[in-house]
Amino acid sequence: MANKESIEKRLQGNLRRFIIFRLFYSARFYYPVLTVLFLDYGLTLEQFGILNLAWALTIVFAEVPSGALADIVGRKRLVVVASALMVVEMLLLVLVPMGASALLFWVFLANRICSGLSEAAASGADEALVYDSLKQLGRESEWAQLLEKTTRVVAIGFFTTMILGAFAYDSEMVNGFVRYLSIDWQFSEQMIVRMPIILTLMTALIVLATSLGFYDIDKSALAQAKLQAHESGESLNALRDSFAQIAKAARWIVGHQFVLFVILVALALDSVARQFVVLASEYYRSIEIPISWFGFIGAGMALIGILNARLSRLMVSHLSPFTNFLCLSGVLLASLLGVMLAIPLYGVLFAIGAFAILGMVQFQASFYINSAVDSKLRATVLSFKGLALNLGLGVASLLYTGLVSALKRGEIAATLPTQELQGFAFVEALKVFPLYYLVLFFGIVLLAFVLFPRREIFFRKPRPLV
Repeated sequence: MANKESIEKRLQGNLRRFIIFRLFYSARFYYPVLTVLFLDYGLTLEQFGILNLAWALTIVFAEVPSGALADIVGRKRLVVVASALMVVEMLLLVLVPMGASALLFWVFLANRICSGLSEAAASGADEALVYDSLKQLGRESEWAQLLEKTTRVVAIGFFTTMILGAFAYDSEMVNGFVRYLSIDWQFSEQMIVRMPIILTLMTALIVLATSLGFYDIDKSALAQAKLQAHESGESLNALRDSFAQIAKAARWIVGHQFVLFVILVALALDSVARQFVVLASEYYRSIEIPISWFGFIGAGMALIGILNARLSRLMVSHLSPFTNFLCLSGVLLASLLGVMLAIPLYGVLFAIGAFAILGMVQFQASFYINSAVDSKLRATVLSFKGLALNLGLGVASLLYTGLVSALKRGEIAATLPTQELQGFAFVEALKVFPLYYLVLFFGIVLLAFVLFPRREIFFRKPRPLV
């Protein structure tokens, strides 16, 4: 009895640690100054583009195998690996000498690869670990509430991070604050450039400590037989098992049309919304918003996540999956139609919809998939979702790049001064966003009604959650 109570207490501890892990894992103080920081280290814009591509490709190739490994060798182990990689990626940037050099690029490349591997390792493994903790406690019906609370806490943390990150990158503000404290010390420009990285390294250490404290649910009685089989050599090695797990999960997804539908819907919504969000700073500049406001706008967008969490829980509790798809599609289309007008200053209001969609898609996709998937495949299936979202973003980015290139070679562009060409191509490309999403929307609707014979589940209203 005492042992059972001890296990229950540690399982409950996993719930708290999940919130802490998500909070500090997303607390990246360099986000509000990401591009500027890379350039101030000594990189070129071309190198910055190559590094972002390397980051995205790393996630795509590692996403599903890491999820499969989580289901096989243990979710906690993958979460710890993700945390350790976060520490390594920050250490690389803290220690690398600044200034343009071949070494600088290769160190940043290693940083991006570590970051991508960390994202892939964490994706799905932390959710699977915590959802199964709730399941063992007999409280899986509380998953939506836990997601809401986590989303709310992370949104507040991200808001704080955006403000502090921008503050830490301003030498006048930092040194002025030091003087206000009557400290006889001034930070150099190089130290100011590294400041957001140093702050993120501190949060990475907190993430690592938190991950080490998770209760390893794979050592519980429900999973003991599986672990013993691995330890006794009755199964193949973990790498070969991971590929078998991937194939098994892929067959499971294809055979479970509802989960496939959720993943496709998430891909469509997320790819278009995220493509705009990646370009948000250029949009702000095109609608004449001062650069000094960017950090505060980003922080404000983060606060929207607090409202999104509550709204998303109500939606999955009272509306059918297909109705939620229509609602989210309506919000995204309204946002994209407003954004393409590029209204000076007030156009920022239309950007809210795109930012809101990202959090709501993540919440609802996580809720529906975790509710439907078998525990043994949970992390792998969630990794397929992550893979789909990254592939969707990659395709959207590729199409956008081709569109901008074509616009720059067009007849109208040929009459414009060079300094106006970039802004013209950007604003014109915004007009294609609603059309692109409509193509994806009708494609998914057609697929659901023609190819899915058991489509009634898409319209089934859930029982309201407490």
